[in-house]
Amino acid sequence: MMLCYHACMTTGGIEYFPQPDDWTDGLLHELGYRRYAVSVFDHWLTEEEWELNPFIAFERARAAGFEAVYREQCCQFRAFYQWLFKEGVFRLTGLRTRRQVVWHDRWDRRLKKAVTAMVSDQRWGAEFYAPAEHLRVISGDVRTDTLLLEDNADEKALENVANKFGLNFIR
Repeated sequence: MMLCYHACMTTGGIEYFPQPDDWTDGLLHELGYRRYAVSVFDHWLTEEEWELNPFIAFERARAAGFEAVYREQCCQFRAFYQWLFKEGVFRLTGLRTRRQVVWHDRWDRRLKKAVTAMVSDQRWGAEFYAPAEHLRVISGDVRTDTLLLEDNADEKALENVANKFGLNFIR
């Protein structure tokens, strides 16, 4: 692994971001992943819940008078990721046709900016790989991100960390 004292492009790391044609649980299992999620919600929202929930988007939260709560949720997610990425993280960048990887050996300005954009729903589809946690993160919408745990990831420890920051670990 390349050691840098700041974020740097690296020639290694792209192998942590396989892009299967089909994201079914069966194929993810073949790739060595178990799929979970981290969310402000304690379950997967139904379509009806999604339609009625004020926290789906910032504009909805603000219109319902919940802007402060929405921003607090962003802080919870950011603190969660800051903890997860404390030992370094690969971040997928670039276009779909020309993907690149950046290694962050610490919580630097560029990583903070990328995570902040992700958790405040300014950017969807951000991807990270935290080697120390054996965990791949794919940002989602509806205040819920996908966690792909490798076989040697500590599921219970990750759930405890999510709970520590006021988030839910969805199986």
